Amino acid sequence: MNALETAETLSYQQAIQSVLPVLSANREATEAGRSVALESIAALREAGLARLMTPALNGGHGASIRAQVHACAELARACPATSWVLMVCGAHNWISGGFSEACRTEIFGSDQDLLIAGTLAGQGRFKKADSGWRVSGRWQYCSGVDHSPWLLIGSLRDPDDTAKGPNSLHVMLPTEQVEVDDTWHTLGMRGSGSKDVVLDDVFVPEYRVQATGKLFNGSSPHAHDHDNSGVYMAPVMCSLSTQLAGSILGMAREMLSLFVEKTQVRPDIYSGQGSGAKARMGTMQSRVAEASGEISAAELIIGRNCDMFDEIAAAKQPADMKAQAQMRWQSAYAAELCRRAVERLYAGAGAHAAYNDAPMQQYYRDVIMATHHAAVDMDGAAEIQGMAMLGVEPG
Repeated sequence: MNALETAETLSYQQAIQSVLPVLSANREATEAGRSVALESIAALREAGLARLMTPALNGGHGASIRAQVHACAELARACPATSWVLMVCGAHNWISGGFSEACRTEIFGSDQDLLIAGTLAGQGRFKKADSGWRVSGRWQYCSGVDHSPWLLIGSLRDPDDTAKGPNSLHVMLPTEQVEVDDTWHTLGMRGSGSKDVVLDDVFVPEYRVQATGKLFNGSSPHAHDHDNSGVYMAPVMCSLSTQLAGSILGMAREMLSLFVEKTQVRPDIYSGQGSGAKARMGTMQSRVAEASGEISAAELIIGRNCDMFDEIAAAKQPADMKAQAQMRWQSAYAAELCRRAVERLYAGAGAHAAYNDAPMQQYYRDVIMATHHAAVDMDGAAEIQGMAMLGVEPG
């Protein structure tokens, strides 16, 4: 067993294994179409993985964060983009546990297998209105928006709004109320379909709105709606960054497998030595050893974060700021280790790995792109952790 495997995570293994052939068969189509293939989305729904993080009260599995991390790491080996969309949208399904019962019933009442797209960054602006809020703006990076009937987005108070209340909100709204702008032309993670969405003065009722502070700190009063309430007390950004690192871990694992497979039979075309010549080179052996060590270390670090989430769930108490800093740093460092491993392997993969139809090229691009996500930004996470360790107050 690895650091992510428990009795709970392994209980979903049959479902995970059932979708891998579908995801693998549609990986190239997902990449070319810049959106997860419909067949792959259908497979996730049929296997029950789309509802993995949906609250049990609303017909989902109400699984642990570890279960989601494990599933997305496994799926990333077959298709990075599909893993990414399930990871991001599944995280939003989990966050819905901090919203009102009325909100969750409206979202999942007729479809427990839907995925909630969106973006957590407060890129738009809101103004207070009667019985709700009016929201406008443009939100980038809405992974999976092509397949999601609902969105979760963050928004900041409009400077002209003088009403009392929080300065940052997160809101749920139907995708049909937004304009989707196809801006997703990128180096990697092309299949995630992480397009922009645009809102122009859209009304969102009060029951579909939560103050960002309490929601993100795991202290939403609606966490107590659930029998497994501790699952919904984990800090959002720590959870998201860990799930991101899990998907990246799966990509790095597959990159290592592809490199080993190719190198074992790779000739040296200049010396004339045939199959296996490269595998007999000490430099290649060192690359494989170091990369495997980096990936194994990343797995252990991610597993430690999952242990901390399990402790939060058991205690039913939100994490303090020091623990949050540690988890954010551990996620970022795990992602960095995976990036280093993939860079190391690709540098020794030879010219054949540069072709557009070479799987190693895609996994390399996808890892580089995925590690650019702000939630696993090394610089920011290191600063937060360093301040926490040194007792320096932000400011």
